[in-house]
Amino acid sequence: MTKRRLPMVEHADTLSLKALRELVTGLVARADRAEIRIEALEADNRKLREEKDQLRIENTRLKVDNQLLRDEIARLKNLPPRPPFRPSGMEQATSDKAVAGSRKPARRRGPKGDTGSATRQEVLPARVPPGSRF
Repeated sequence: MTKRRLPMVEHADTLSLKALRELVTGLVARADRAEIRIEALEADNRKLREEKDQLRIENTRLKVDNQLLRDEIARLKNLPPRPPFRPSGMEQATSDKAVAGSRKPARRRGPKGDTGSATRQEVLPARVPPGSRF
């Protein structure tokens, strides 16, 4: 099927009645074809979304199964168990339950190696009376 060229819309005021009818019918036909294509694309989109949801559920199930198998392998090898899962603390930081007096003291900043211990030894000469012992 060859594509028919529609008359130019810019010159609509100079077109004959027959040309105007061709223009309108051509535009309606294009709109119908576009609507059919859009419906087909929407159907494909729905199908792909459903497939994505199923794959996401299957992926989650496989991750859980994989972790169970890893735990079983670690148990059979007598390896230490996984550490318990702890919350990150972000929920506590954003909650309104925070008490103003429950803050921890601020940590010390700066060099940690400087503890004030002696680093050099100096021997001073002294006059010792005869007969004394060290």
